Amino acid sequence: MMRLLTIPVILAGLAAGAVYWSNDAGGGRADFAFVNRGDNKCLDPNGMSWMQDIRVAYALWEGLYALDPVTLRPVLGCADRATMDSTRTVWTIHIRPEARWSNGDRVTAGDFLFEWRRFLETPGEYTYLHYYVRGAKQYSSEFADYVAAREKGDTTRPAPDFSIVGEKALDDHTLVVTLCDPVPFFPALLAFPPFFPMHEPSMRPFRESDGLHYRLDFTRPPNLVSNGPYRMEQWSFKRRLRMVASDYYWNRANVKSRVVDQIYADDGVAAYRTYDRGEADWLSDVDPNLAAQILAKGGRKDLHVFPAFGTYFYSLNCLANLPDGRKNPLADVRVRRALAMSIDRDPIVRNVGRLGQPPSRTYVPPNVFEGYSSPPGLAYDPEQARKLLAEAGYPNGQGFPNLTILYSSEGIHADIAQIVRRQWLNNLGIDMRLEGVEVRIFGVKLHTQQYEVARAGWYGDYHDPTTFTDKYKTDSDDNDAKWSNAEYDRLCAEAQRETDEGRRLRLLSRAENILLNEAPIIPLFTYVNAYLFRPNVKGIPLAANAMLMFNSVEVRR
Repeated sequence: MMRLLTIPVILAGLAAGAVYWSNDAGGGRADFAFVNRGDNKCLDPNGMSWMQDIRVAYALWEGLYALDPVTLRPVLGCADRATMDSTRTVWTIHIRPEARWSNGDRVTAGDFLFEWRRFLETPGEYTYLHYYVRGAKQYSSEFADYVAAREKGDTTRPAPDFSIVGEKALDDHTLVVTLCDPVPFFPALLAFPPFFPMHEPSMRPFRESDGLHYRLDFTRPPNLVSNGPYRMEQWSFKRRLRMVASDYYWNRANVKSRVVDQIYADDGVAAYRTYDRGEADWLSDVDPNLAAQILAKGGRKDLHVFPAFGTYFYSLNCLANLPDGRKNPLADVRVRRALAMSIDRDPIVRNVGRLGQPPSRTYVPPNVFEGYSSPPGLAYDPEQARKLLAEAGYPNGQGFPNLTILYSSEGIHADIAQIVRRQWLNNLGIDMRLEGVEVRIFGVKLHTQQYEVARAGWYGDYHDPTTFTDKYKTDSDDNDAKWSNAEYDRLCAEAQRETDEGRRLRLLSRAENILLNEAPIIPLFTYVNAYLFRPNVKGIPLAANAMLMFNSVEVRR
């Protein structure tokens, strides 16, 4: 239950603190300015999952591994050495002696252990990634039981022993991590924000009375202390976020731009105008309609459209009851399959996407992971869909309850919802309402299952199919459909233990096949990324995962 409360608390904290942390946005033009995918939602690594927040996190923090600025594959970052034993489950990692926080403090092994433990005691959306570590899942479960007992007045129950977790500090600069099984992509996890360190002394004044949670004031200037190439200088509400190169970063000699500004824009049109006026050097998410219009007119040299590491899909709430307490027809797999098989994706990408997005019936993007083959997914078959719906007790849609398609109101989501609604009406006799809401409200509703059908999407976080398949394990906090399948979980667990790479990938493909056939999600198309940046901007890779390392970006004026 604590997980479900974290996002509303975050939003309330942002609203309450708006006046406090808004400050003068003066200071002149940055060396590099950009418009992010959207406004920042949370800059506490324990609470972040949105792309725009993760992008900024890579500038402010650095993990034991970092991402290569060209390939975006993991390379040593805050650590200068890492080895594993013959079982490939015990990692010994040495922190650079010159690694420093933005206030000059040394980065220590304890800084990593503090944050990793916090992920287990106050779970965030990515806590499940820590379950690759021996004892982490057990500890997190036992700690949740301990907290629940204390909330009921039981003060005699002892706290669980963190020593059961395979994370140890041999000294201030040496960590030993013991995994449950070999994890070939473990360096990629260590480069990802859920494994970043945090500076506990600077957070301490903002600790809540429960001793576990922290007020989000610690993520705002001048309070935030970080260990990455940049420190946060200003965060002016709905204006800009300014980052300045850290004087203490171990590799500061290779930071190309000293001052980096994230500029706020209300919508895609405003973002485009900000870029076109020369106020931004990079527009990281070009409004799809604008990008399509530019391409239709012959394109322009600063528009870059390229394949993405993500899938656009519809999420179906699989809980037994709907948010208003009614029995949920989507809990029936036959209904979900009928909905999936009655969507023709071609009109969506042809008439709405218009950027060459490949229509997709699969969840894991094709041709991304060497050796991995996705199953075929559910084909467009309205006749079979009608039979399934009738078997579920709704012949020609008769008696089907009123449901709503939820989407965030920016971009092309409303147009896609109109097409899906019309196809379900024509093919199944089911008519759904449409509800567009502001993106922050949408995120809360999606994550807390306050929806029936919702638009959704997922970009991979690291280069392995598990960055997609892990999302729909029963214990994943990112499982917004709240779908659960024991065989899916078993296959994912078996893949985690499998040391033969070919067999591991085949197990994950079998798991994806279950997901597609059970249809808690309905894949519609594979994303493409659309950037705008001029030829004098260097260091922005056309990377499928839409990330970049700000310390390698420069504008040659």
